[in-house]
Amino acid sequence: MSDINTESGESTSLPNSTDPPLSDVNIDVEDDDTAESISSLQPIVSNTTNPPEEPINPVLGQYHQACQKGDLATVKQLLDSGVLDLNTDLTGDITGLHWASINNRLSVVKYLISQGIDVNAKAGDLEATPLHWAARYGYVHIVDCLLNKGADPTMCDMQGFNLLHLAVNSSNVMLVAYVLFFVVAKGIIDIDCQDPKGRTPLLWAAYQGDSLSVMLLLKFGASTKIVDEGGFTPLHWATVKGQPYVLTHLIRDGADFFLKTNDGKDCFTIAQEMNTSHSFKDALSICGFNQDGYPKRKLFKKSDHAKVITFFVPLVALSIIFILFTHLHPLFALLISLIFGLAVNKALKELILPSYSNYGLHSTSLLKSPFLSGTFFGSLLLLTIVWIFKIAPFTIFKSRLLTNFFMFLILMQIYYLFIKLIFSDPGCVPIETDHENVRGTIKELLDTGKFDIKNFCLETWIRKPLRSHFSTLNTHNVARFDHFCPWIYNDIGLKNHKNFMWFILLTEVGIWFFISLTMKYFDILEDTNEDVACFLLGDDELCAGFVYDRFTFLIALWALIQSVWVGFLIVVQVFQTFTGVTNKEFNKYVKEKKNQHAFDPIFFNDTFNTTPEELRNDDDDTAASRTGNNPNHSNGTTIPSEGSRINTRKPRTCFNLCFAITGLDQVRTIVRETLGIGGANEMSRMQLLSSIPTNYGWKRNLADFWLTSDVMAPIWRRLFYSPVESRALLNGVEVDYFKLYDFPEKTYPEPTGPESV
Repeated sequence: MSDINTESGESTSLPNSTDPPLSDVNIDVEDDDTAESISSLQPIVSNTTNPPEEPINPVLGQYHQACQKGDLATVKQLLDSGVLDLNTDLTGDITGLHWASINNRLSVVKYLISQGIDVNAKAGDLEATPLHWAARYGYVHIVDCLLNKGADPTMCDMQGFNLLHLAVNSSNVMLVAYVLFFVVAKGIIDIDCQDPKGRTPLLWAAYQGDSLSVMLLLKFGASTKIVDEGGFTPLHWATVKGQPYVLTHLIRDGADFFLKTNDGKDCFTIAQEMNTSHSFKDALSICGFNQDGYPKRKLFKKSDHAKVITFFVPLVALSIIFILFTHLHPLFALLISLIFGLAVNKALKELILPSYSNYGLHSTSLLKSPFLSGTFFGSLLLLTIVWIFKIAPFTIFKSRLLTNFFMFLILMQIYYLFIKLIFSDPGCVPIETDHENVRGTIKELLDTGKFDIKNFCLETWIRKPLRSHFSTLNTHNVARFDHFCPWIYNDIGLKNHKNFMWFILLTEVGIWFFISLTMKYFDILEDTNEDVACFLLGDDELCAGFVYDRFTFLIALWALIQSVWVGFLIVVQVFQTFTGVTNKEFNKYVKEKKNQHAFDPIFFNDTFNTTPEELRNDDDDTAASRTGNNPNHSNGTTIPSEGSRINTRKPRTCFNLCFAITGLDQVRTIVRETLGIGGANEMSRMQLLSSIPTNYGWKRNLADFWLTSDVMAPIWRRLFYSPVESRALLNGVEVDYFKLYDFPEKTYPEPTGPESV
């Protein structure tokens, strides 16, 4: 049972379309509170907890079993013989349609309806219809079929639950979405309908810790103010559960955390009693409140103003730090710089970041702010100033005229690309707001057996194109999403990926041009000043630079350090363009490869797909086995709550954080998985590369990435320009990445020679 549990790690379940048939179900529902909490995890109860006194008709038993197993031929044979009443049986009027519905047997359901069976027949202690049985288990296709054939969504069972209540209790967000668009949006059921205890669908979703259903219900205007008979609002029950995302959604929507229940308890008291204070206070902080529930003080009324300050702080900080190291002893300068850095970090977090508009589910961090892009800009500007005022005047007439000219061109191009990337559209797929269009999309996905969160975006209500990913920064799905880059404070996707490649290539080249000019400048300093010797740098030009122009020396050293991680980033990006894969996809394939042989007794269906067996195809089964969603798994499919996922995630260390920021983690993964260093064998590496569906050979992959799809344009234009719209090449074919739902097939050369005979 999915009775409301106060443990934040509670998980909810989805059934598997190939689960064993449900025939002997005995649950005592004499207690009203227990009956109220029955959810999709259990089938509809029978009339009694004891076996029926009269022996079951063997023919009827065979009929039930056939309905449960989806044996359509046997069902047809038994009904055609005329020995059965289609709408009744001898065990409490449970019809074959009930058993077929609760076991996700779509073909049997369709056949029974075509024979005139009553789609609104009630059965069991709860007097539930086949629609109720299917909804409790989250079977979207069965619900869709029953509704299309006349099932009444407004009917309630003995618990007072209608279709929307049961959809929410199933914890299958795809069924919730279906009911919202096809029933609630048409005014058939009120979004805030209450059961006999006064509990709304939103309250039940919060009760279960189902953040996805809560998000959807709020999008459809569900009220956070309605209380049940105990005076509990959805936020009160969410506090009991302690699921952080649910709390965040509700508080952001305006839920009142000071409101008291009939027992005189507000959310703060409940959180303390249920040991969920940490999650509750985190949600308050994310939504802009302090731990006492009052709005945080904001220095800036507009989020953009705070972001501008964050962007320019690194320029000031770097300037001060370089000046400290220029004029003070290195150890003393290091100590002051550390204290200064901690103070800047504290000031940004306490004074600046609270002014950000946060629409995500996590607290705003410096990594998700313009801080690192400001660090790059500050470094670039200081390098430019040093080159203009110190290096160029000394080297421009010392056989370095051409080098300085190229340095100027490179710097101008880097500035241009940097600004363009910050404000660029990475390839945002338009959001759908027309409910009629959304219903059409859902119908299309149902017909193809792909109605799940892998193919339908709950945030933007569109069919997800292949290779796209929802971005919390841009609040859109980004076509051919690669990664979020903190150094430009933007996502990298279809429309700006090529510019990003030019940007990092020019940055690396520009750094080495600068280092070359700096060494020439130091050589001039060595020739025009007294000879000096340094402990580690010797007595050559490096020592002269350190002694006579330490500021320039430090800028050059800083630039050299940046060139290391930029170089690694280039290696990663070049490798991925050669293999026709994005950063996001490569990480996913590596993870799938690691998990494909792992056996877990608890099977996670994290796509919420309940497609009936007869609608599945070989591609679906293959994909399911790759992602761990094998429909033939003998166990049920369990969806862990997001809270439990967070709790089991390994904490990120400072070392790993630095690796992630600089891209070294990607280099490590590529080396281990493709070069065999670190355990991957030859067969494993070949399987990984061959499993990439967009790997059409390195020549084809490079052409797809670097050339636009406009074959009539000059080659230089195709090379240097990025896709303007959503069209680009894939396997040499022009595709619309906003509507990419199938990959072009890979073509293999025909075998020749005696081996082909």
